[in-house]
Amino acid sequence: METTKTTEKFQSVHKTFSYTPKSALTNQWSSLAFGIGMVIVPLIYPFGLRIRRAVILSPEVLSTILIICGALLLLMTFFSIRKARVLAAQGGTVTVDKGRVTYPEVNKNKIEYNSFLISDINYIKDDDEENQFKVSLPDKYIVFEIKYFASQEDFDEFRSLFN
Repeated sequence: METTKTTEKFQSVHKTFSYTPKSALTNQWSSLAFGIGMVIVPLIYPFGLRIRRAVILSPEVLSTILIICGALLLLMTFFSIRKARVLAAQGGTVTVDKGRVTYPEVNKNKIEYNSFLISDINYIKDDDEENQFKVSLPDKYIVFEIKYFASQEDFDEFRSLFN
């Protein structure tokens, strides 16, 4: 029953939203700073973890863990910046048209448009803490991030189409 109501709601909707970030480094400065800090600090001043006299992690082990985690954070930040640059250069849009949502995906420095039907959605998760709107389909998971929309109002309008 719920799917029928949702499908009826989308019969007359036709909206296009800009999915292009203002800057490739928007919301990336803290990730860059933490990643660089997690790599450089343990290299310069290795430290361990102890509780009273008991050594929980030696300086070598904790430094290795921090360096690996910092490198992974920098790698994920790099991919996010690359995605933002491609979207900014080529101009991405999200279109909702009669029950079909068309969205951009970045693959090998190119934008490819994929789509899904509203009726195929398994569940929706609105994550205000991470400023994301997550859609689960039978075969994949799609994340729409607020930093790629033109404004907070556009993001809220896009989200409201699914409620």
